[in-house]
Amino acid sequence: MLKVVQIVKRFGPVGGMERYVWELSHALASSGVEIHILCEESLYSPTHDNIHIHHIGKTAPKPRWLSMLKFSHHVSQWLQQNSQHGYVIHSHERTNIHHVTTFHSALFAHVKNKPWWKKISLRIAVWLYLEERELCGKQVHAVLPNSDLIHDELKALYPQIGHRLFPPAYPAVTPLTFNKAKTENEVILFIGQEWKRKGLDKAIKIVEEIKKDKPQIKFWVLGADPQEIQPLFNHWQEEDYQLLGWKDSAPYLKKASLLLHPASVEPYGMAIAEAANNQVPVVVSNHCGIASQITEQSGQVIPLDASVDRWSKACLKELNRTTPVEGISQSWAELAEQHIQLYSQVKLN
Repeated sequence: MLKVVQIVKRFGPVGGMERYVWELSHALASSGVEIHILCEESLYSPTHDNIHIHHIGKTAPKPRWLSMLKFSHHVSQWLQQNSQHGYVIHSHERTNIHHVTTFHSALFAHVKNKPWWKKISLRIAVWLYLEERELCGKQVHAVLPNSDLIHDELKALYPQIGHRLFPPAYPAVTPLTFNKAKTENEVILFIGQEWKRKGLDKAIKIVEEIKKDKPQIKFWVLGADPQEIQPLFNHWQEEDYQLLGWKDSAPYLKKASLLLHPASVEPYGMAIAEAANNQVPVVVSNHCGIASQITEQSGQVIPLDASVDRWSKACLKELNRTTPVEGISQSWAELAEQHIQLYSQVKLN
């Protein structure tokens, strides 16, 4: 039986990267792979007998660079104390003892292009050290970007890893489990806990412009802390919006008419894939990793710096579309098979 260690700080379907690891681990387990999870905390219990959880000690969440440094040390310590001979080690964090790493975020090496006075800090030095060690370690067999955007950044900023840089391992989506529900009014949905990076400020302006043509339209914000973002809506009518906080997106995708995602930085965008695969058209920025997979059958990609008017017209076109929305991504089972083929190529000590 193939045995794989998956490394992630939080194990559970609670964010983009975390959901990726959760779903991939379950798909691999269903394919007969023995999975061991190294994590600080598991937020949900796994639903498959082939998945085994190992908690390796929690670290203070901030500062993040120090937390990641300590987490990496705990991972190395645990693996050294618990013989994992014959196991493929797959990390999704900044570790240094893995055979495979999946890169889910924007690269920190961009800081090298900034003026020297912006690079003098312990925080920057540690993040650069962690990133380079993760990608360039001698034991690393494969680096898997999760999007074409990240692939191109890795290729440009770390040319020395070209021989181990693989094509993107795109996130997958769960198959459709419901039919679209009709709502009295059209609903534009925004999903994002890190709302500044994902463009909530711009989304608000776009929806305000759309309301000139569709005054009855509603705006729902999922993920962001309602108390934190309430001031952005103080000039809105109470019935025109809902600040829903962190919740499962499925019930809201069922009722949504459009997903709006004008993110300035989005390494992939799993919420976008989930929306399209649940028959919701998407309008997203060209700064989203998933942008290369979006066609007119699923929505539109708009330049981030385009005018609010251009964004609103794109949204109106999607709201008025008469053709079915086509999904974007593969299944988790297909992604698991892609990984099994890769794992079989890893030379273990």
